[in-house]
Amino acid sequence: MKNCMYQAKRRLGRWVILAVLVGLPLAAQATDRATHHEFGVNGKAILCVPSSDLDPDLVQANDESTDLAVGSGHTPGFGFLFGADQIQRHLDTGTFQVPPELTGLRHINMLEGDVGFLSVPDSRRLGPAGRARDLSEEWLANDRCSGVVVTRLKQSNLFEVKCAAADNYSNVLNRTPDRRKPLPEPNSVVVATCLTETISAGKFKGRTLHSCRRVVVLDGFILDYQIQKDNLPLYQKIDRFLRSKIVEWKRNCSSPGSN
Repeated sequence: MKNCMYQAKRRLGRWVILAVLVGLPLAAQATDRATHHEFGVNGKAILCVPSSDLDPDLVQANDESTDLAVGSGHTPGFGFLFGADQIQRHLDTGTFQVPPELTGLRHINMLEGDVGFLSVPDSRRLGPAGRARDLSEEWLANDRCSGVVVTRLKQSNLFEVKCAAADNYSNVLNRTPDRRKPLPEPNSVVVATCLTETISAGKFKGRTLHSCRRVVVLDGFILDYQIQKDNLPLYQKIDRFLRSKIVEWKRNCSSPGSN
């Protein structure tokens, strides 16, 4: 999957530049496509993204083009990064949590991920189970997962499932595994996959990260994003936030001054 190219470029301590324009006259507020990064196909811009929504660490790696072919293995796409305050403003209920002991690890306490264009067949096939492993064994509690451990996440109907208590990898499901029933279609049951890691050096040495990745198809685009496990119960609201950004990015391409 295209989004894998971004994983090697993520590092602790990244910074995001948020540009806020206040008090400009209406004429100056009109969106001009020249101020956006354009992503599209067949010579047409589909998503026009402001710099403030892009992950500054990945700008050079973005496939910024309107001429790449969807389904070719090299399609338009980019990395995004949003601050906790911006996400919180879009939540009707709930709190996007920032662990106080990790203050300063900017990208850990933010919503970061990738957007990629999809062909129609891929949009029907791909989804949250794309990163899941050991799912069948966990559901049936057999083989390496005969000692499967299931923990309900706080204030949610989500369940963290591990093959063994000591594992640092887990799947998060929207229901508890039931070996008496066949495994449902994986994308219908997997919400995210999580990895627990301890920082080995630097200012935050010894701190533990519980990072979860969710893969979701929204409006025909594939989004692969990371949040900390404490924020995972908000995943449906975060999906809605990201869908609203897609709508905004599409609208930017047809706004006044874009022709």
